[in-house]
Amino acid sequence: MLDILREGGITVIPLLICSIVGLAVSLERLIYLKKAKGNNFRLIEKVKLKLNRGKINEVSEIISQESGVIAGILEEGIKYYGQEKQELRSNLEIVGQTEIKKMEKRLGVLDLIATIAPLLGLLGTVLGIIDSFNILAGAQGMASPSALSSGIAQALISTALGLVVAIPIMLVYTYLLGLIQDRIDEINRCFVDLVELLGQGGNDVQV
Repeated sequence: MLDILREGGITVIPLLICSIVGLAVSLERLIYLKKAKGNNFRLIEKVKLKLNRGKINEVSEIISQESGVIAGILEEGIKYYGQEKQELRSNLEIVGQTEIKKMEKRLGVLDLIATIAPLLGLLGTVLGIIDSFNILAGAQGMASPSALSSGIAQALISTALGLVVAIPIMLVYTYLLGLIQDRIDEINRCFVDLVELLGQGGNDVQV
């Protein structure tokens, strides 16, 4: 394996760095987004029960014990408890957008890696072919197969490694986008409930 990597040329190092960074970001985002899924309706009912009993001081403790994107919105949204519904809706939309940005954090890194890894592989391929032609030129067309094999190996290994890095990262990136959309759907489903829970008076909320 090490011999193969050595034969891959100078593009192997940045490709390995891309793979390590991509793996680290993928694992971190997967863990974060899995935690962002919570029992939202149960949490809303628990908070509603406390608020109906006038125990607003206990609400923050309940929220802190829960995970999930709705818990994150409630943690900030409770600060606006008692506002008119239209004003509350605007504030909760801002809080919701903040939570979405948290979920999308570092996804651009995965997109970048999935884009540049094949290009780095292609660069290694071009460099390998150039080496092969240089060997042919230096040997005046009489280069031995073993001498040419180094450049050809670099070309093939670079291409393969670029794809090996890019394809899994792109699959993970697409999967993470799906998880984020699921969490956004959760926010949309719970939005009216959150406004009704935390607001008072004002006009009815329409979404």
